[in-house]
Amino acid sequence: MIFSRLIFKTLGLNILLLFCALSSPNALAVIQNQTGNDADKQGGIELYGNNRYSEAADILKQVVKTNKEDYEAWHYLGLSLILKQELKDATKCFETVLRLQPQYAAGHAGLAYVLLLRNKQANAMVEAEMALKIDPQIADAYYIISVIRLRAGARDDALKNAENAIKLRPQLAPPYLLKSEALVSFLGDVPLSTENESAESRNNRYREAAEALEKYLQLNPKAPNKDVWMQQLDSLRFFVSDRNADDRDKTVSGKEVTTKVRVLSKPEPRYTAAARNNQVTGTTILRAVFASDGSVRHILIIKALPDGLTEASIQAARKIKFTPATLNGHPVSMWMELQYNFNLF
Repeated sequence: MIFSRLIFKTLGLNILLLFCALSSPNALAVIQNQTGNDADKQGGIELYGNNRYSEAADILKQVVKTNKEDYEAWHYLGLSLILKQELKDATKCFETVLRLQPQYAAGHAGLAYVLLLRNKQANAMVEAEMALKIDPQIADAYYIISVIRLRAGARDDALKNAENAIKLRPQLAPPYLLKSEALVSFLGDVPLSTENESAESRNNRYREAAEALEKYLQLNPKAPNKDVWMQQLDSLRFFVSDRNADDRDKTVSGKEVTTKVRVLSKPEPRYTAAARNNQVTGTTILRAVFASDGSVRHILIIKALPDGLTEASIQAARKIKFTPATLNGHPVSMWMELQYNFNLF
């Protein structure tokens, strides 16, 4: 089973919701042909495997029109329609697959995937769990569950399911991104000391998150929003190095300064058309360095939302105008948390 690319623009991360690439022709799971070796169908499947989704969909529509019982053709038609962002029609395809083959695990995983893209998370969870009940070796189903659990704030579950997906398919890129997101969001108050976790433990978490993110980028060098994740990787590395910086260079908390940052203007992020269409709501959470030179740097995604809302939040954060914090009369860099709420009215 394969899902070519997530339309989400995360980071379970959520759910980071992020664009994630899941496809390569080599990742297609073997699906037994129950309806004969139809040349048109096989041609459509090959076109899908070569990322020619529109052509694949056109051919496969004709195949299922001729043979309405061909569940394999319905399956690949659904996958092709997802890539064309025709999500409602893709949903109908997978529902047809399961009407024809109720115990077809890949069909349940496909339906879970498209429901997740449509922000129908409860239904997506049911289908993903059914896929695993039938076949516990479907990495994509673990990935879908991880996305849903991370969005719900269940970071332990998200991390566990992301690692299950990695164990089953080590060359599948998106679970590494989810793992990184889960590890970052685990940290709670990122820049400040806490009673429950040592600085060493926090640094180890960040290193592990950076390693997972680096692996994601290695496996998916043409990842959508690659610049966002490269910046996230740089921020993770900065945090660890800044912990070890001397007093002249390191970023301080609000408790350590003489005067705190004074925000002069804070532009609101735009609500993307895709997010409105999919009725995505919630809150993005960022951590950033409000630097001593008046710039916003090292933006770290703590909680993401899909369909471009995370990216919009980052763009808005970079436009914040402020007076830097001071320590003993000198400007200093200070960590701050930023939250952006998105609601449909």
